[in-house]
Amino acid sequence: MYDLALIGLGRVGLYALKLLVREGIDKIITFDCIDKSSVLENIGGDIVFEKTCSVDQVLDRIRGRVDLVATAIPSRVAREYIPRLLKNGLNIVDVSFIDFDPYIYKELCREKNVFYIVDAGFAPGFSNLVIGYLYNNLGYLDKAVIYVGGLPTKPIPPFYYQVTWSAEDLIEEYTRESRIIINGEVSTIDPLGKIMYIEIPSIGVFEGFYSDGLRTLLRNIKAREMYEITIRYRGHLEKIKVLRELGFFDKRPMRLNDYEISPLLFTARLFEEKYKQSIPDRAILFIDVVKNDKYYQLLSILELGDPMESSTAMFTALVFTKSISLALNRDIAKDIIPLEKLHIYFNDYKDYLLRNNVLIKINTNM
Repeated sequence: MYDLALIGLGRVGLYALKLLVREGIDKIITFDCIDKSSVLENIGGDIVFEKTCSVDQVLDRIRGRVDLVATAIPSRVAREYIPRLLKNGLNIVDVSFIDFDPYIYKELCREKNVFYIVDAGFAPGFSNLVIGYLYNNLGYLDKAVIYVGGLPTKPIPPFYYQVTWSAEDLIEEYTRESRIIINGEVSTIDPLGKIMYIEIPSIGVFEGFYSDGLRTLLRNIKAREMYEITIRYRGHLEKIKVLRELGFFDKRPMRLNDYEISPLLFTARLFEEKYKQSIPDRAILFIDVVKNDKYYQLLSILELGDPMESSTAMFTALVFTKSISLALNRDIAKDIIPLEKLHIYFNDYKDYLLRNNVLIKINTNM
């Protein structure tokens, strides 16, 4: 038996693989659509690699060899893989930016006696864990606001941004309707309908937009106000709005001569080629929670300082890796498990992040 299977060896998946091996979780079957065998040669451990995009081939290769599958794949791929893995009786830890309600698989998890840990990343992910921890201690919250961004250390024209993670899922942030809670009611809004100016303590002033990061928090946390704001350098969002309005982010394929191409996939590929990371980035997460006269603010930052390494992807991979470790070593309920449900492990996650160079500052009167 292997410890687990890992599907997806992009930046997050590859970082997670290296972290897992370093933690002694080193019997892993890995899969990717692109041949990554040469990249894996110096990682160590008992790592098996299979090049495939087929979920049928993945299931055939792992049947009887693993009980746990970790997925780090685009949302459109996760939509196909997740139900097939669960139906085959496999536990899942998923870091994908899924575009569906994971609770549609609640009965399937119970029927197959498996768990599905969702959104096991940066934000959503660690943000859910923090708010779940506070909600468990405080109950109904007056305000819970998440400010998050993975940014180059300085604005890079023309978009004042660089791609440090899946460009396809990045574009989803600008097109997927955002759900927020105002006055205790859930509202659905256009993510680019309102551009705000946000000051992050000790960091600076940015522009921001409502992003669809609450997800399972909408179901599991009761609050008067709760929303996520993604931050960018000033000037970025107006340029993105123009691209969206011109149709560059449309999913529906368009015919060009004898070919059909999705504008979104084409734009994502352009972003990855033309705006890939060339300077260091930093991952910023600021959470502001209020209950009556109690307040709790958590600022976390990871800045690797290397133009060849993505701090944003690494922060995501760290939370993903810790979640995989918990899945292997703790008794996880056979259910849908977002990270707010793992709040009892808040200090374990926090200590792990601190050991791996994540700066965490807490300001509270609790």
